[in-house]
Amino acid sequence: MRKKIFLALCVPISAVFLISYLMLYGIFRNMLFTEISRQQSSLQKYNETIFASYIDSFNMIPFQLVNDETVGALINTDSSKYLDMFRAREALRKEFNGYLNQQLFSANLDCRFILYLSDQIPLAAYCDSYSLSENIKTRTSQVYSSLSVSSEDWYSRTLLTNWSPYFFLNEETKELCYACCVWNYSLVNSSSEGIGVVVIAIPESAFIEKLSLGTLTTNSSVILSNEYDEILYSYGKVTSLPFSLLSNDQRDSSEPCMISGKKYMVNTASIENDLFLTFFTPYSDITAMIQKSLRIYLFFSILFFPVLIGILYLITRNITAPVISLAQLIGTIDDTRSFDIRRLDAWKDKELRILCRSFSELIQKENILIERIIEENRAKRTAVLHALQAQINPHFLYNALDIVSWMALEKNEDTIADIVSSISNMMHYSISQPDALIPICSELDNIREFIRISQLERPGRIELIVNAPDDLLSGQRIPKFTLQPLAENGILHNPEISKLLITISIAKQGKAVTITVTDTGVGADPDKLNAFLRYEETDLPVSNGFGIRNVNERLQLHYGNESGLSYFRTKEGYLAAVVTIC
Repeated sequence: MRKKIFLALCVPISAVFLISYLMLYGIFRNMLFTEISRQQSSLQKYNETIFASYIDSFNMIPFQLVNDETVGALINTDSSKYLDMFRAREALRKEFNGYLNQQLFSANLDCRFILYLSDQIPLAAYCDSYSLSENIKTRTSQVYSSLSVSSEDWYSRTLLTNWSPYFFLNEETKELCYACCVWNYSLVNSSSEGIGVVVIAIPESAFIEKLSLGTLTTNSSVILSNEYDEILYSYGKVTSLPFSLLSNDQRDSSEPCMISGKKYMVNTASIENDLFLTFFTPYSDITAMIQKSLRIYLFFSILFFPVLIGILYLITRNITAPVISLAQLIGTIDDTRSFDIRRLDAWKDKELRILCRSFSELIQKENILIERIIEENRAKRTAVLHALQAQINPHFLYNALDIVSWMALEKNEDTIADIVSSISNMMHYSISQPDALIPICSELDNIREFIRISQLERPGRIELIVNAPDDLLSGQRIPKFTLQPLAENGILHNPEISKLLITISIAKQGKAVTITVTDTGVGADPDKLNAFLRYEETDLPVSNGFGIRNVNERLQLHYGNESGLSYFRTKEGYLAAVVTIC
């Protein structure tokens, strides 16, 4: 037993060491992830600020060109003389050169400035047609025709973006290019392309020097891309975007992804929805950093663990003996009612005395509970016997009424025989299968028996009319005494009526069956009756409500809350009760 307890204690201690190691691993891991994510976010924000300043500077050029009347006048030049068109082209290039000088001063970037005129502008026919990879001269501004670039992808995408810029990488010249449509309010014959497209081409190396795109771990990578997931710049082992993982839904959050079988922590920042800066940090780098930090902790844990086990064994040896003896005593208990609780007073340790005292109280409470259960079972058997005896009495009364009916028939007392027979039938109806659902026609037969008894006092003054299809009378089932209390209320509360007509109409509307009980009596206020059914305060006498509440609640129990009883006033002013079965 002592060996088992010792092992039972050693296992948790070992688990504590293991769990503490795992917890420290998790804490260091989360801290490292948080720190790397924070540093990446800082780099992203820093570069985002730089990008935003450059983009704002670039965007000022198309914005200023919109209201530049000088440029507008030159663009509108349309002459048959070559010299006039040549002068207009050179003047336009000179005007654009001013924008270039402004850009060089504000952004401090070596770049070239190119305006590709739309072929809808007459001046474009007098301009040279070069692509971006031809006639490369930095710190210059050129005005070209768009004829040589109109079929290129970058030009088509720029036209689609309208006012938004499009960034792309010119692989042939290794230039990072900014392209944007240009408009001018002075343009006479405007088109969907505006003036054309302005391109600011910056050597990639010159632009990257302005940024801080360093990596945080040995194998980290960074990618600069545009909205078409085209790579503008990459550093590290990850040279392409995993499109299925870096979808638009994931670009605003840090999500891990698998690339070439390795798991990466990914942070992506959007720069004005035009550029995306993505950092990739492999989980293996983070794990290696964590393992290096935890090696010292693991070494000391392995060193001190055997010493701790020996100390634990010596301590538990003095503790387990009384605990084991107490457990053995408890194991001998078969019936708490026959156990002598004084045997629990043998232990002197404070903790064990508290335990024994609590166990003694538990035994006493359990004995009391056992006696209470025995008494309750005895009371239940007595109640069942009384219930069985109570069932005998109605059957005896029913049989006695049946004998009286036959005796009246033998003495030619037909009226008495009919009344006794009706009472006997009602008695049999009430005691046979009280919880069963019966056809509506059976409920109507019971109502007729009640009317026959009521006509002893009011002969010929009560008439029952039933309007219902045969299939509902025999096919639709309802709880017993659903309609009888409604007809009974009409008879009992209208004793002075010379001729009381009770009408029961049954109809089916979709899946719902409605049974309407109407009498020609005075009737109560239907609003008060409906309020009474909802258990609201009314001034109705109590005797008017217990029957209808019983009917309403039984209907809802059987068919759901959509079913039930309600009242309304007919066009003739009579009170009508409606039973709805869904």
